[in-house]
Amino acid sequence: MSTGPGGASRERSDLRSARSYLGRFRWRRLLRLGPFRWRAAAPWRAARVAVGVVVPLAVGSAAGHLEYGAFASLGALPAGFASFQGVTRTRVAAVSAASVGMAVSTFVGATTAAAVPWLLVVVVSLWGYLVGLAVCLGPRLSVAAVQWPVALLISIGLPLGPAEAALRACLVLAGGLFQGALVALSWALQKGDPERAALSASFRSLAAYAAEVTTGRAGAPPSAALPGRARLADPNPLLPEAVRLAGIDLLEQAERIRAALSALSVHVAGDPSGSAGRFTAGAGRALGLTADALSSGRAERPGRLRELDRYLAELKAPSGAGAHWAAESLLGQLRACSRILGRLDAARGRTPSGDVPSGFPVPAPAGGLGWTVLTLRANLTPAGEAGRHAVRLAVVAGLAELMVQATGLFEGRWVVLTIFLVLKPDYNSTVYRSVHRAIGTAVGAGLGAAVAELAHPGPGGLVVAAGITVAAAYALFDVNYALYSCFLTVYIVVLLDILGFAAGTTATARLVDTAIGATLALVAFSLWPTWEGLTAQEKFARLMRANGRYAKALLHELAYPGQVRAERLRTLQAAARRARTDAEASTARLADEPAHPPLTPAVARALVAAVTRLAHAELSLHALIASPCPCPPVGREGGSTDLADDGAGRLDALGAALDVTMADLAGALRSMRPPGALPPLRRLQEEFRDQPVPPDVHLTPLTDDVVNAVDTLAAVLRRGPVAPAS
Repeated sequence: MSTGPGGASRERSDLRSARSYLGRFRWRRLLRLGPFRWRAAAPWRAARVAVGVVVPLAVGSAAGHLEYGAFASLGALPAGFASFQGVTRTRVAAVSAASVGMAVSTFVGATTAAAVPWLLVVVVSLWGYLVGLAVCLGPRLSVAAVQWPVALLISIGLPLGPAEAALRACLVLAGGLFQGALVALSWALQKGDPERAALSASFRSLAAYAAEVTTGRAGAPPSAALPGRARLADPNPLLPEAVRLAGIDLLEQAERIRAALSALSVHVAGDPSGSAGRFTAGAGRALGLTADALSSGRAERPGRLRELDRYLAELKAPSGAGAHWAAESLLGQLRACSRILGRLDAARGRTPSGDVPSGFPVPAPAGGLGWTVLTLRANLTPAGEAGRHAVRLAVVAGLAELMVQATGLFEGRWVVLTIFLVLKPDYNSTVYRSVHRAIGTAVGAGLGAAVAELAHPGPGGLVVAAGITVAAAYALFDVNYALYSCFLTVYIVVLLDILGFAAGTTATARLVDTAIGATLALVAFSLWPTWEGLTAQEKFARLMRANGRYAKALLHELAYPGQVRAERLRTLQAAARRARTDAEASTARLADEPAHPPLTPAVARALVAAVTRLAHAELSLHALIASPCPCPPVGREGGSTDLADDGAGRLDALGAALDVTMADLAGALRSMRPPGALPPLRRLQEEFRDQPVPPDVHLTPLTDDVVNAVDTLAAVLRRGPVAPAS
């Protein structure tokens, strides 16, 4: 349990939550099988990974060793789910990590079950701790890690000596690496197309935001990064470098367009003539044409580009002083996009003549061995969410294995496997996965028994049935978890029939054991919860710090132009955006849980709303810096000024005070105490506004918006989630 400030109160709060949990349990919601996200169906992805599962079966059947093909297929099945994570090289890395871990797990499970079965309790507990701790590494590596106990528990059902276990482990590894090879093969078939599609999606999202701005109700753009960022961070290795750099340049313009649209939204709402709104609607149309040019075929692109150029030539910025600078900035960025698109096809196959576009760092996928070790080390303590979940999963899985061995439960490994698959760090995933997996398994067990026993297919028919069902499971994975569980169970029953296990007996055992495992997972979470409300304050503290640093850098650059590099501003902007995304996700999780102080859903929503206003003002300041026709600089590089040294100093002092204030608010969230005396932001902003030489007309309302948002954050924290100081 946690220690330090608030530790004892957290323990008491956990006990109260455990006692009242079942009383608040929303059983009616659990019985709903939806939602069904049919648009998330992925038939082509399913076909690729299903090939990886079926080919080993077909090869084994043709060679007269169908059981060997079944083991390779068992390796390919979980690796296929790991291949859903990452983009290109990171996807292959996820498959490789899953495959190697599954091979080791197969050897350890088979040999331990044959030699010292009681030691499996320790082994299962160790695997539980590793899988639980892996959630701190993000979805890509945590999904890869969760495949390890799948292989471990399947191999427990087939105890073997070291030599035969090593052979089966090699077959599992081969099946998994075959999935990785299929992923790599797709690089040659889709060279450049996914990158173009991701960039096109980025510009379509900007067009949608422009449509919101046109209504006059839009604030800051969504916190999620543009879709092209992840793709260009991990591009197809066969993509020419010149094309990648052109894509990065387009993404840089897209980021600047986000900021310019945010700045324009202020003027659209207050423009009685409607000219700013009409210009923004035109800009949205131009963004849509840009997306069309990116997504169209090579033969159609020249015509799309000519249409875009003609449209931009007719688009004029409104003449009103308020919106003119933001509109001119946006228009220049749209023209830059058109020029980059014209170079994109010409760049194919060429070596770039220059470096990466200035002002935009080449994104790189997070990870690496050093990062992994440091992240795991930081989460070893059970005070954090990942550490607590790791200990809980280890204990619950180990106790389930002990129960299975003590009772002699037939095929009891499915109990333990269900716990690994449904017991998650958060309430929502654990509850709904438990029920949906139980329902899906019940239906799938009956279908699997019918396919294997009533139809009486031969080896070839079993291979075909396995291919159809696993493809359906892969395709429906993101549609609905109950449907996925249903088809996956059919595949498992068919595959175990291939390995010599009676389908009817296997189906019954899987049905009963899955129900037991799902129930144990629900009970474990109710008695040992990891409530988001207990850890969310750290995410919101990071949100405060990230936005404080970003605002300070923006105001310093406006005060003394040229002292903060564009790369630094973009990095701070990305950090603030990631922190806002994390806080929004945390708020959604809080809303799914029973109310649990100290951080309640209402307080979290109030904080996110205030930070969204702050982000809106920050993006407008960033757009002012990047504008080709900015406001007159408050100061000059090196700190000298032509109008008012005093004005530059006051603006810089306001930025420094904002950073200190946000740091104090972050500290209040971490300590769960009300914020103390804060810097006088309003007085500093008024001194800047009322200086002898008036500041530029754009800066005054923007700094006023920043201070208002920060004052709101302080007020929320004083009345909301923290206890009064004793």
